[in-house]
Amino acid sequence: MSILYQTLSDSFKEQLETEHLLLRPYQEGDASDFMRLLQENPSILNPAFGGRLARVRALDDARTQVKQLRTEWDNRKIFDFGVWLKEDNVYIGDIALKNIDRRIPKAELGLYFTSWPETRDLAIEGMKAVIRFAFETLELNRLYLRCTAFNADFGELAERCGFLKEGVHRSDYKNDESQELLDLSFYGMTREDYETTLQEEQNSATAVV
Repeated sequence: MSILYQTLSDSFKEQLETEHLLLRPYQEGDASDFMRLLQENPSILNPAFGGRLARVRALDDARTQVKQLRTEWDNRKIFDFGVWLKEDNVYIGDIALKNIDRRIPKAELGLYFTSWPETRDLAIEGMKAVIRFAFETLELNRLYLRCTAFNADFGELAERCGFLKEGVHRSDYKNDESQELLDLSFYGMTREDYETTLQEEQNSATAVV
């Protein structure tokens, strides 16, 4: 049994709310929205989420995937948030904490959004909520994000949320479609970075008031 499973309260808040968004674990009934977003946005999802695209070809596949994501959440293996607009309950994206290393503890942050880049500001809003969840609820000490040249926009978003670019691993990721080896850019945020960013935002808000 994982450290997170043992230490995380059963009553912790699963649902996150921001000014415009509702973020929550997937549940029964989400399969249609889940599949639709995947099928409508293959260029955004490749290569990082190519495996998910390959697994979800039909509605039954989507139901299986949604069920699996809920099971992994309950087992504290992956914390995958679906993202909905609060105003009209439209499903627009996904932000996940995955590859959790419980020794540090740390996790990788991965995301995708529909209607890109028009949803850029909403993605930042959602990322900040999940980052807060990671450091304050899960009590992680580090987050990291990886991206290729195909999804470099998400690296820029990470920097706007307080991540620092830590370097590039050359030829470190294989594009399953073309078998091309891609460079991976790494972005990281430590607990100290998070607290510094939080303090800067609070100071900025105080100055504006």
